[in-house]
Amino acid sequence: MSASTFSATVEARRTLGGGYFVLSLCADAPTPIAEATPGQFVMVRGAWGRDLLNPRAFSVLAFDDARRFSILAKVFGRGTARLAEAEPGDPMSVTGPLGRGFPAPREGRVQLLVAGGVGLPPLHLQARQAAAAGRPAAVEMLYGGRSRADLVLVDDLEGWGTPLALATEDGSVGARGRVTALLEERLAIARARGEAVEILACGPTPMLAAVRRIGLDAGVATFLCLEEQMACGFGVCLGCAVPVHGPRPYRYCCTDGPVFPAEEVRWP
Repeated sequence: MSASTFSATVEARRTLGGGYFVLSLCADAPTPIAEATPGQFVMVRGAWGRDLLNPRAFSVLAFDDARRFSILAKVFGRGTARLAEAEPGDPMSVTGPLGRGFPAPREGRVQLLVAGGVGLPPLHLQARQAAAAGRPAAVEMLYGGRSRADLVLVDDLEGWGTPLALATEDGSVGARGRVTALLEERLAIARARGEAVEILACGPTPMLAAVRRIGLDAGVATFLCLEEQMACGFGVCLGCAVPVHGPRPYRYCCTDGPVFPAEEVRWP
C-alpha cells in the first residue's frame, strides 16, 4: 500500500471537552485511507497560507470508506488550535496513510491495549476492528489520563463490548493512579492463568518508557507507537529520529514506525 497526497474537506467537528475534538474529513476522490492499519497516520494541513507551513501528524481514528475518515486531536499549540476551529466545508491537504502500524490480533493471544490521553486513536481503531470482526474480547483496553476529562470516546468501547479498565491520576474515574499500574495487575493475572498476552501501547513518552520496561521485564511481546515531532512524514527532514539497537543507531518514526517492537527501542 502506498500513501497519497489528496485534498479533503471538513465534514464535521465534534468537541469532546478537555481540549479534545474529533475532525471528520472527506477526500475529494477515493484514496488508500481505507487500507490503513491501526497505528498508521496522516499529515494534515489547512489552508493556512504562509502561516504554519508544516502539516501536523495524526493517527487515523476511524474510516468509513475510501474517502471518509476521522482523527482525534487535543489542542496543544497553534496547529491543533487552528484545526479545533475548523468548520464544515473548510479545505484540508492530507498525505497518508503513512508509517507502520500495529500487528493484528492473533488467535489464542489477548492484546492488552495501553492508551494514555491523546494516544487513544490507534488503539481505538484496533478495538473497533476487533469488534467488527466479531472478536471484541481479542483485545482489552487499559486507558489512563490525568482526570476524567482526558478519557474520551469511552462510550464507543463500551458499545463494542471491548473489555475496559480506566485509571486517572486524580481518581475522578476508574482506579486512582497511572495506567501502568493496571497493566502490571493484568499481567499478574495472565501469569496466574497461564494466559498468552501481548502489549500494544500509545501515549506520552514517559508512559511508553514505563510500558516498555514492564513488558520486557515480564517477557511479553510489546509494541510501542511512538510520539515524535514530524515535519514531512517521509523521512526527508530527519526530525523524528528514534535511538534503536542494531547496526543502525537510529531509525525514523515516520517511515520505520511509528510502531516499534519494544526491544528495538534504545532508551535508558
